[in-house]
Amino acid sequence: MIMDERRNKSDLSFPEDEIKLAKKMMDQLRTTLEFLYYLMDHRGKFSFTMILFSADEHLKLENLLKKWKRETDILIEIDKINNVYVLLCQSTDEEGGQQFGEILMSNMRLLGGTTAYCVETELQTTSYSIQEVIFTMVEKYISIKKEKESNIVFFTKPREIENTENNDVTYYTDIL
Repeated sequence: MIMDERRNKSDLSFPEDEIKLAKKMMDQLRTTLEFLYYLMDHRGKFSFTMILFSADEHLKLENLLKKWKRETDILIEIDKINNVYVLLCQSTDEEGGQQFGEILMSNMRLLGGTTAYCVETELQTTSYSIQEVIFTMVEKYISIKKEKESNIVFFTKPREIENTENNDVTYYTDIL
């Protein structure tokens, strides 16, 4: 006799919507990030900031982002129903991304939005896999939504690989 199994420990399973968000981000961002990585490897010093935004459902976030983005910024719709977008800002460092995120969130509040979430990362190297960059962003986004830490710009970095002095051991440091 087979009985239905229920897992009560949150560390053994993840909500379906979180898994689907990670999949959507991989599907929507992979090719664009691959091209930006190519430019980083072949065009000298080049960096960009990736900004993940979401806001109240009634706020037309897509229209606001289109209005405020620069010509060189790449807007990618991740989930229109849940109002989730990513903006890839070329030639933008962490400080510029911080300022831009704060400007956008203040404009969202002026338009009647009460809740906005923003996660950013600056990429200056291709040493991180695209998958790791995206999953780190999703992980931070899910974390701040669960904690209801809205209307703040959060920064995250993928795990960095660091070698010890003896070069025999490689370990990961989570920068989140």
